[in-house]
Amino acid sequence: MKRYLGFVREKVNDKKENTGICAQSLVKEENSTLKGSELAFVKQEIEKGNKELSRLLGLKSMDLDNQIRIRISLDTAKSLVANCASYTDVTLLATLILNHADFPVNEFIMNENFAPEIFRDLAILFRGVNKSTSFWLIARAKMLRSDGPVISELFESIADEYITTLNVGIGVITYNRKDHLAKTVEAIKAFTTGDYQLVVADDGSKDDTVEWCEKNKVPHTNCANKGVVRNKNRALYYLNEVKKVDVLILLEDDCRPNKENWQKEWVIAALLWGHINYAHKRIIKKEEAVVSGTGSSTSPYLCKLVTGQCTACSKDAMENIGYLDPRFSGYGAGHVEWTERFIRRGYNGSTEKHWVYPAINTGLISDDAPTFKNPVQLEKNRALKKKIGKESHKREAWLDGVDRSEFLKEIESIVT
Repeated sequence: MKRYLGFVREKVNDKKENTGICAQSLVKEENSTLKGSELAFVKQEIEKGNKELSRLLGLKSMDLDNQIRIRISLDTAKSLVANCASYTDVTLLATLILNHADFPVNEFIMNENFAPEIFRDLAILFRGVNKSTSFWLIARAKMLRSDGPVISELFESIADEYITTLNVGIGVITYNRKDHLAKTVEAIKAFTTGDYQLVVADDGSKDDTVEWCEKNKVPHTNCANKGVVRNKNRALYYLNEVKKVDVLILLEDDCRPNKENWQKEWVIAALLWGHINYAHKRIIKKEEAVVSGTGSSTSPYLCKLVTGQCTACSKDAMENIGYLDPRFSGYGAGHVEWTERFIRRGYNGSTEKHWVYPAINTGLISDDAPTFKNPVQLEKNRALKKKIGKESHKREAWLDGVDRSEFLKEIESIVT
């Protein structure tokens, strides 16, 4: 097994000696029926004495002359790899698993430790068939060999191809800071490449924020002031439920892009880890604040401190975790509790000894505008966080039926 975990194919399409099978011939559109090259691979394994493979796949020798339909569970996939024979080509085996998986393939890819070259070759094989699978494969290769020039170049190009297929949403949270908002929205328009959904969640500003949004044709809310948690949930809900985005990025109005294609790293990080936060310079410069990581999308910082100035998360993670807890009122603690809920459910980070939060700082700059914190509200929210801190269940964006009706009216009022 170790021999094949380190196996490097000189050419992706090279045939394994005396088999007549190449990995390219196994890659196919989703279909549970074994095609000829897959069947040949299975027969070859059984002929060589790999009884464990036939047992795990539930195959009998008499089946091999007929059309065979298989679906491979995650547990079976893990067992196939763990019990791999010394003569088995791991690339071919992994291709078979990916073709017939009845689970999200990233769950398999992210938990296997094949040689980076195997993940690289598989990414190339699947590139023209399934962009999502290809992305996860090359990302795993990049994690395992971050400085490899060939893998790095492939990672950039495959990630670009995959991201163009995604619906990306950007929400900006604001309250009485029109000048900061204007800078941030203008920076988003200047530095964001490709298509994206944009919404400004205004929490009842008394300045001319709404007028500025209307003048510049920026989709926006026009609601009563109900605090930062409610306001973030407005943007999250609109992007998630109305615009049906695959990845959403949530910016506070004093945090803005300063680099072209800034959103790429944030989208990648959200896909890979479920959620990601902003590594503010004051955090990463603080002694012992960064536990590990390089700050890249494939190796984010793990920090002892967290800020809510920018957060990104995937649709899949949102469906599991839900929204910021609506029991928080006003300023403070809501974003931290939300982030810790992601971590409790396995989305990166750690709770060992102390909390550590995943973060990157690519492509953003922060003005750190004055906040509207209220000491009384802050203490109340901290007490609430302590009380509910171990709850990990999914949250809705509202408290009850009445609050739901009011919240949905706020969403319906968004001016596009």
